[in-house]
Amino acid sequence: MKTLFRRSPFHRLPRHLMPVGVLALCLLLTSCVCLLLGWSARARDEARFENVVQAASDRIQRRLDTYIALLQGTEGLFATQQEVTPEEFSAYVRLFEIQSQYPGIQGLGFTQRFSREERTRLERRTRTALDLPGFHAWPEVPGDELHSVVMLEPRDLRNLAAMGYNMYSEPMRGEAMARARDTGLPALTGKVTLKQEIHQDKQAGFLLYLPVYRGGHVPATLEERREKLAGFVYSPFRADDLLHGIFGAERQPRVAFQLYDGLEVDEERLLHGSHGPEAWAHEPMFTTTTTLLVAGRPWTLTFSSLPAFDATASGPMVLPVSGLGVLVSLAFFFMMLAQVRARGEAERSADGLRVALAERARVEEQLREADRRKDDFLAMLAHELRNPLAPVLTAVQLMERKQQAGLGTEREREVVERQVHHMRRLVDDLLDVSRVTRGKIQLRKHPVDLAGSVGRAVEAARPFADSREHTLRVELPDGPVWTEADPVRLVQVLTNLLHNAAKYSEPGGRITLTLAREAGEAVVRVADTGMGIPAEALPHLFEPFMQVARTLDRAQGGLGLGLTLVKQLVEMHGGRVEALSEGVGRGSVFTVRLPLLPEERVPVVPAEAPAGRQTPGEGRRVLVVDDNVDAAELLGEVLEMDGHQVTVVHDGKAALERMGAEDPEVIFLDIGLPGMDGYEVARRIRERPGGTGPRLVAVTGYGQASDRQRSREAGFDAHLVKPVELERVRELVEDAGSRGSTASALN
Repeated sequence: MKTLFRRSPFHRLPRHLMPVGVLALCLLLTSCVCLLLGWSARARDEARFENVVQAASDRIQRRLDTYIALLQGTEGLFATQQEVTPEEFSAYVRLFEIQSQYPGIQGLGFTQRFSREERTRLERRTRTALDLPGFHAWPEVPGDELHSVVMLEPRDLRNLAAMGYNMYSEPMRGEAMARARDTGLPALTGKVTLKQEIHQDKQAGFLLYLPVYRGGHVPATLEERREKLAGFVYSPFRADDLLHGIFGAERQPRVAFQLYDGLEVDEERLLHGSHGPEAWAHEPMFTTTTTLLVAGRPWTLTFSSLPAFDATASGPMVLPVSGLGVLVSLAFFFMMLAQVRARGEAERSADGLRVALAERARVEEQLREADRRKDDFLAMLAHELRNPLAPVLTAVQLMERKQQAGLGTEREREVVERQVHHMRRLVDDLLDVSRVTRGKIQLRKHPVDLAGSVGRAVEAARPFADSREHTLRVELPDGPVWTEADPVRLVQVLTNLLHNAAKYSEPGGRITLTLAREAGEAVVRVADTGMGIPAEALPHLFEPFMQVARTLDRAQGGLGLGLTLVKQLVEMHGGRVEALSEGVGRGSVFTVRLPLLPEERVPVVPAEAPAGRQTPGEGRRVLVVDDNVDAAELLGEVLEMDGHQVTVVHDGKAALERMGAEDPEVIFLDIGLPGMDGYEVARRIRERPGGTGPRLVAVTGYGQASDRQRSREAGFDAHLVKPVELERVRELVEDAGSRGSTASALN
């Protein structure tokens, strides 16, 4: 023991000073540990602040990289086509939905390079292409080279204010354009005031340019790049809108920042401040300045921690010390804790980087998707093709008889040409992928009576509905319903809706088509009792290649594009379409609304020619009733060539009115008539006084045993299934004097 005390440093101290020495040593160790912990906490908070700053800088850099990728895709559009029309460019921009998917960007545009000698021709062509009578290049400045804005989408009030503006007339814009032209790379301008700032709430702005060269690639030399420059694709930005779009979703910001154009912190160069003056009133714990290089233009960012960040700072830690071992243990504990926290911050930063890379890959995939869609459309060879062949078949047979009799066949040729032209237009639209994806379908509009279009659509869709044993009912208003439309496209829309109703209804379902006038609009509703639509699928029902629509269509053998075409065609007519359903298994209702034709533009319908007088001793008196105008008139012409007196009408009410005047011996009566169906017409004819009445022949697409039984009960003498055989028609007319012998025709 004596040896140990002699070697101890406290052995030289006075005995009463030993407790003081131990206390001093403990206090010294405590002070050192607390100081070490304070430094460690400060370092952790500073690292956390730097991570927040780096994350904010990365978010700004990634968003601008995304917009550069968007411009590169747009430049590819101009590079791969000899000429891009305003319609094609508008359809391309709509594909990206930039206002919702790319917040902060004001649009995508194209500024064309031209000389003063070319100015008049460019202005005249642009006025016609854009339907902007007042388009002109402005302002008037010296120089031979001009760069005016000729395309800018979306075409809202802000962007219309910039149309025709000569970008080269302003030094800040001209410097960026020259830099982009000479390097072939994206170039960012400094701080400018956009020409779109037509309201009082003006913001600092900037523009991003990417050159477009003739030939589709960047020339190798500077001289070639200057010579072959065709123009620039560009995007204008409002700085506040852009930065709010990047950081606006943060619930509790932890840092404030200010963005300056260039390398200097100057209020004249301020582009955006994330917070007002109150954010800078307190003394921040941390501040820093960093620089970003965006498309060749430096930006300076100053960051300052906010109270929300400072409140979460670790601060110095003063712990009660019970002994040297406890202090050492706590020191190791907090050091390890600091390392774990630092490691967690690093991993979160890495996760953020992976998310950014995934976002960039998604944007690139969207750009490639535009090229893949044309291949998807090649599978749509017959999805929208519905053509009535019965009028064509009858016309061809009639042409053969007329040629044998030495008569003209002009009318029949017109019918065949009209129907074949209809088919050709539908096939061309299905196979011409670029026209559909770029919105280049051209409408041939003129005043159309919707009642006639409804009849043709019902006629085209009825065979499919009949094959699934559906009941198809049509409700029409009194008088015509006029609108301005392309009749072929209108029939295509209604046929698609009827076909969808039949396809997604179980066999034996009910389909009702209603035409009405409501609040200055023509309204067509197609209601069915089918499988219905899930509520979550309704908002996406008219979108192409959506998962829900794709699943439903593939279950039924389709590709899910019919409703997309319906929506596009209806909107091209200035109308709108909507779908409603109370849920799965409860049917659905599709409503098409089109503007009514103004009263002063309604065409004058010529009065119906009076029926010809009966020639005594020549054939039979025949009445043909069918809402398919072509089929009815051609059948009537066949019978007239056989020497019969024929009257043609297109609805049940007109048939009953003609009964007294014409006293027909034979009536060919369609079952699926608008308003009053053929069964009801037959019953009313049989209820008329005066004997047995005329021979009634049902002409319908329904051919099952139950349909023939129903015809017999309604009073029909014969039942013919479309398309009818002309020899059978002649036999029934010639044998009209002996009704009793025709009972077997219903069997």
